[in-house]
Amino acid sequence: MHPLADMQAHPVHFHVPYPARMTRLQLLVRLVAFVALGILGVSFATLFVCAFVALPAFAAVRLGGRSADAYLAADGPRVAQVLRWIAAVSAWIGLLTDRLPARSADETVQLEITRTGQPTASSAIWRVLTGLPSALVLGLLGFLGSFVWMWAALTILVSERVGRGAFHFLEGLQRWSVRLLAYQASLVDEYPPFSFADTPAPTLPLARTSA
Repeated sequence: MHPLADMQAHPVHFHVPYPARMTRLQLLVRLVAFVALGILGVSFATLFVCAFVALPAFAAVRLGGRSADAYLAADGPRVAQVLRWIAAVSAWIGLLTDRLPARSADETVQLEITRTGQPTASSAIWRVLTGLPSALVLGLLGFLGSFVWMWAALTILVSERVGRGAFHFLEGLQRWSVRLLAYQASLVDEYPPFSFADTPAPTLPLARTSA
């Protein structure tokens, strides 16, 4: 039996294969990217906050003139693809993978979103508020994660590897963040669990599979 089989499966599943090697060159590229964004006065935390607010606004606008099923069917795949690219870039930044995808985000990360629920325009915009508890806890964990990131960067400098403990912590942060963004986008009704763990993916019906 899967060790998480007794947990309720969440409709968003995120996984990054553990890398055998992480190069010092790519670590330097990340640091250059951080400096460049810093000069522009932009941080990755700022970009996440923008997505946190923009996704509910987008969903509310799109749901204003159509049904929930129409939104999930027409806009769901496009929004899910955007989240895949966000997850792929975040995985590179977060030292989970050593390369950015060239053509598809699926090259570096595995993200499965099963679209659920019956969102409305009002429920979508309310998620700016209802998502705050999860975002605040994630922000605190992200602060702690910055020290884990620095430790992982140090181990890359020394041995070109990331320890499994640090890797799983950073992967858990990414899993939490993408689940929260999927909730903010009204792709799923299930609130992001306050957990880093992934639950086993259920057998999905063909009518509403991941995009």
